[in-house]
Amino acid sequence: MITLRSFDTPYPNPVDVGSWGACAGVPPAKERHTPGRDVQPDIRRYSSRFTYCTRTDKAWIVCLHNAGTIDAGTAATLLKTLEDLEAADPAKRRGGGERDVIPALNGNEDIGSLINLGRTMQEPMSRMQMRDQLLDLFEHLLTLMDSVADIAEQNVDTIMPGHTHLSQANPITLALYLLSVGDSLYRGMTQLELAYSLVDHNSGGCGSTSGTVWPVDRWELTRLLGFSDLLEVTYDCESSQDHTLAVLFAITNILTSITKTTTDIQIWGLEEMDMIRIDPAWGGLSSMMPQKCHPGGDNENVRGRACEVIGTMMGAIATCEGEPHQDLVTMMNLPLRAIRAMADAKWCVRMFKGILENIHPQRETMLQYVRQGYSCMTEVVVHMVRELGYGGRRAHRSCSVLVRLARERGIPAPQLTGEMLDEAAVEAGEEPPHIDTATLQRLLDPVAFIENHSNTGGPAPAEAKRMLARRREKLAAARERQSGRAAAVEKGRALLASEVARIRASAET
Repeated sequence: MITLRSFDTPYPNPVDVGSWGACAGVPPAKERHTPGRDVQPDIRRYSSRFTYCTRTDKAWIVCLHNAGTIDAGTAATLLKTLEDLEAADPAKRRGGGERDVIPALNGNEDIGSLINLGRTMQEPMSRMQMRDQLLDLFEHLLTLMDSVADIAEQNVDTIMPGHTHLSQANPITLALYLLSVGDSLYRGMTQLELAYSLVDHNSGGCGSTSGTVWPVDRWELTRLLGFSDLLEVTYDCESSQDHTLAVLFAITNILTSITKTTTDIQIWGLEEMDMIRIDPAWGGLSSMMPQKCHPGGDNENVRGRACEVIGTMMGAIATCEGEPHQDLVTMMNLPLRAIRAMADAKWCVRMFKGILENIHPQRETMLQYVRQGYSCMTEVVVHMVRELGYGGRRAHRSCSVLVRLARERGIPAPQLTGEMLDEAAVEAGEEPPHIDTATLQRLLDPVAFIENHSNTGGPAPAEAKRMLARRREKLAAARERQSGRAAAVEKGRALLASEVARIRASAET
């Protein structure tokens, strides 16, 4: 039977501040919690029907007035009503459109319904919602890619095993690994930029299927809403939604690159490997096992949330696959799925950035794994081919037998001898190469291996630095493109505000 004593220690114990969120006695990093706080607010912000419907309505009223369809007084009344609604208590909004405008006009249905003359509500409202959210996501993605480049630059000489099929292949550097991660993220970003360009089309003024008889200039509406192009075919405006699928495909591609990397980080963080350690403020403490403080929790959460996004993409495909090519509720609701998925994708991007910035590579351990292993054996093959005239397959055969013998006898690479290579060659049915032990050990040196692999794209520090410089240039260009996208949207908002002010002023004179 357990007999418990009385203690004077406080409860809660301050050492438990990190429980489940960090190693014991260490406060959890504040930035770990920030991404989660943004998810629901982002969903509410970018799915706000009122915000984007009202912006569309204002632009549409400007176009109707400029087309001579409604007079300045009527246009000014509607524009003032819309602006008053924007400034009013959000709790009193009904979601935009006639549901808000007509009550604000004291039930004047005739004037209030003018905002709906052929303007189409769902399109382009959903495109503006996704466009704004994409602009926000790009900012965080670019910041992540900057961090990847920074960490790579700090590790151009951090030698580690390169793996294929979860086995040692050849030595690499952590910088080379991260350059690959950065490039895969860049490709995903390129796909996301394409998706943005498909979203950034004005579909307003399409009516139901055939456009509108009102002489509205749809190109003017395009400019007022800050779109880069016009979705010209009016039937296409309500029936497609392939641009939403393109967004989901792109963020899935980005998150797949992230989740693969989190898996590697978690494997490298195993105590049996100890190739990386996580900052204690980012560790995960077990509620039962006091010895555990590991890099797993956040990595696993990133993968779990990424799975939700990928599931959304698969669900969207299934939703669209069997539907006819026309305006349907299923198509109308698709952007809301993308908005939720992008909020989760932003969380993954930000959390992954925090994980990367808080790992501590164990350089000596990494190098020791490479030294003790046999991943430089390809250099012996190259030497036998280049210096001794062996065919590639003969050299490979002799070296592969040497590795088998070494593993069977428990002999690590630093203890291999030229005589053992001769023995292996004979067992393989080949002529002994008679490479002396000093030469063999020089060929098996991972530091020399890294320096020798200086060809384009190789892990040599000088080549890694060259590639990093080039990628920083590409990231700078990507930021310029991002600035251009944001400026175009802002230009549309400024133009709309100017037109609204002009029409209201003209009605007062």
